[in-house]
Amino acid sequence: MLALTTVSHAHHDVLMGYANRLNELADGLDGDSLDTSGLISEMPDLRDAHQALLTRLIPHMETVEAAVYPTLERLGLDRQGSVPMAAEHNEIRRLVTALGDLTSEASAEHVDRGTVLTLRRVLLRLYTLLKTHLAEEELYIPILEHRLTPTHEAALARALDHLAAERV
Repeated sequence: MLALTTVSHAHHDVLMGYANRLNELADGLDGDSLDTSGLISEMPDLRDAHQALLTRLIPHMETVEAAVYPTLERLGLDRQGSVPMAAEHNEIRRLVTALGDLTSEASAEHVDRGTVLTLRRVLLRLYTLLKTHLAEEELYIPILEHRLTPTHEAALARALDHLAAERV
């Protein structure tokens, strides 16, 4: 039987790795924003980070929205708590889209100081939001474990178990 804590921590470890990578990439753009060579050299890593967010973070958010938030509401634990969490999901989606737009538009001929600064801002906002959001999600796990029956807890863990085997 899958434990909700185990699955949640496994997912969040993977996703926290992506968040930390965004911070590292933003740090790589720190310095003289007039020198766009840093952005050009990081472009493959930026595109890889964007792809990972699309294929792993977004599906995780969709699963949480479909399984965890309704469970919290059904238990009467969080009638309005999932509203700000869902709003954060929307902002994360917006930032992931912005990252994709910036990395697909940027090329050696079209990278300027504004692109470097905008990309750095998107990376840092996404990093900060992900770190905070994942920490908030962790707070729900002990509450769910306490309130759910073992059968319901295992069912929720199975619903969330789409990232557990994947490691960064």
